[in-house]
Amino acid sequence: MDAVVERQSQVVPISRPIGEELAETKCPCCRDIDDLIALVRRNEESIFSHAREREIDPLTLRSQLLLHLPRLVTADDFPDERDIQREILAASDFLEERQRSYAEWLKQPEKPIALGDLEFISLDEDTAKVYHERFHYIGSYRPGWHFAFQDRNSGRIVCMGSIACFDLRHAGEKIKPEVDPGSAFMLSRFFAFRWAPERAFSYFHGKLRLKLINEFDTKLMFSFVNPNLGFNGSSYKSANWILFAREAATRYMYLDGRYRTMRFFVSNYGTSDTDQLRKKLGHSFQVSTVNLQPMLLLAIPLQRRARKAIPMKPYLFERPVL
Repeated sequence: MDAVVERQSQVVPISRPIGEELAETKCPCCRDIDDLIALVRRNEESIFSHAREREIDPLTLRSQLLLHLPRLVTADDFPDERDIQREILAASDFLEERQRSYAEWLKQPEKPIALGDLEFISLDEDTAKVYHERFHYIGSYRPGWHFAFQDRNSGRIVCMGSIACFDLRHAGEKIKPEVDPGSAFMLSRFFAFRWAPERAFSYFHGKLRLKLINEFDTKLMFSFVNPNLGFNGSSYKSANWILFAREAATRYMYLDGRYRTMRFFVSNYGTSDTDQLRKKLGHSFQVSTVNLQPMLLLAIPLQRRARKAIPMKPYLFERPVL
């Protein structure tokens, strides 16, 4: 599943070292992802500073922390100071190794780039893989069609995003009466560098929308936003996306301590069923137990008839087991 990388709100100043607040919130009633989000947000300045020192993308580091901290939450305890510091170092080492060869891409351009400087281009699969696997917080490639904004003056890629075939069967059943699911696509793996101009996502979406209408005859587009990473979908809202459904029963799955997507397990082990995966993988497989918020499935109609496929009240889905 996916979510756009958004610009962040003002950082709350740090009052205590990372992990100190968690050490004080060990009561069983505090087992909600919001507690981890609040903790990480209170310490964003320190996390971002660490990312700059290591020359890695700060929001990717923050998202990696929020993906991996839930696996440390148990019925009896929250992570302590040592756990937090270890996760920051582990995530930093992981990202530094992946982004080391592309550190120049993260650096601020000598001259500011404006929206008018951008040209909409297609990306080949190999280039898209670099962004999917090394910069996007999910860290895995998703096949599809890939596009980017490139600064026409310097040739630098400012942001990129991909579309993939619509494969959500439960959502497909809901839109069938009005829209052929084959004419719907998923917006996936959007990534923008921190130095990208304001409103880059909205501008990118506008160009992508025209591309999909004219060349793909797309009727409806979908995308996921993960509120468990602190994303609120503001970029989507400003581009007129609509909440189509909430998908409950979200859980994170890990292999050898690293977060992996549901598609990873289905592709490599034939299922996303946690009981079967435990039998196949043993102690190397983990599932988060902390309460996670439902994923948000957003949609935007690209043709008039497709508007009828958007419900007046968002659907509530259960995440399917594949």
